[in-house]
Amino acid sequence: MQTEMVYHPAATREFKDFGFMQAHLSFKPHLEEARRRFGPLITIDDGTLSPGAKGFGLHPHQDVEVVTFMVSGEVSHIDPVVPAHNGTVKAKGLQVISAGTGILHNEVNNSRTMPMRALQIWFEPQSEGLAPAYSSKELETADHTNRFQLVLSPDGAEGSLVVQQEVRLSYGKFDRFGALSFSPSGPDRSLYIFMIEGEAIVAGLALGKGDGLGLLRAGDLAIEASIGAELLIFELPSSHIS
Repeated sequence: MQTEMVYHPAATREFKDFGFMQAHLSFKPHLEEARRRFGPLITIDDGTLSPGAKGFGLHPHQDVEVVTFMVSGEVSHIDPVVPAHNGTVKAKGLQVISAGTGILHNEVNNSRTMPMRALQIWFEPQSEGLAPAYSSKELETADHTNRFQLVLSPDGAEGSLVVQQEVRLSYGKFDRFGALSFSPSGPDRSLYIFMIEGEAIVAGLALGKGDGLGLLRAGDLAIEASIGAELLIFELPSSHIS
């Protein structure tokens, strides 16, 4: 089967200024075709919160997998219903919330002097009405430097956090030039690459900060990462572009 590709330049994201946060939105239902979702991947919000920002206040979620990847700074998670879910996630840390039957929470900048940057990523869950769950993890620098670390999966493989969807998320940060091949875990899988920082050539296409690239029915993926490149690779079920 032939691979189908969709390129999402950073400039085609939607920009939102919430006052306390400035964000670039990669996927939303109201955006143009091919910018609404990529299979079960329905949100990548790249947001920077001002020092001391208190977030949106307590707000609910239901039947969605909410993943926060901390690029810089620290976020405090507040859950008034389940205090055990409260905590702080630092830069290069990951937080996963299975909203399931419903949660109430808020996320705030843990610093009064420094901004924080986070990617909030949403997936559709495999099924509705799941029990809410929370987990977080600080990533070890050596595990993702000049290589890709599996950080999210449906089965907790390689010490990754668990998400209730057939997706695998890998993260890499490069302090030297790297030429790598990324192989999907099985046939007929789709890949979505999101550039957090820097530059890379992926499947022959030059990508920069904020760019995205989706590949349907992807095989082995050739990546040339420049010094300073930082990127996520989403591996998803056989998807469609919408």
